[in-house]
Amino acid sequence: MERKMWWGDSMSTRCNVVVKDNPFGKDRELWFYRHSDGYPSSVLPSLEPLMDKLRKGEVRDNISQFAGWIIVLGHEEYGSKQDYWKVGAYEPTFGLHGDVEYLYTIDLQKKTLTYEGFR
Repeated sequence: MERKMWWGDSMSTRCNVVVKDNPFGKDRELWFYRHSDGYPSSVLPSLEPLMDKLRKGEVRDNISQFAGWIIVLGHEEYGSKQDYWKVGAYEPTFGLHGDVEYLYTIDLQKKTLTYEGFR
């Protein structure tokens, strides 16, 4: 079900992705925002190859180094349709946005990717 803006155009399905770790017992989070195609059938195939690399130990499991790969994925996804006002499909942000329909959580300690919907 798409939401409608007050002027009648349909809105994109937006989401947040939060990456979490807990080094030395200290919880940390890094947030990303995806402006469109935030539904699971788009986001999960985008992030699962990175999660597979995490599980195999092919990428670092700390928040700062892992999160850089999310920026790379988003940039690669945009490819030739790049809008130069955005780096890619995943943008760093400060926290949960009020317009998201899904929240994806990457837990680096558990090496899991989960999501919940807000419809």
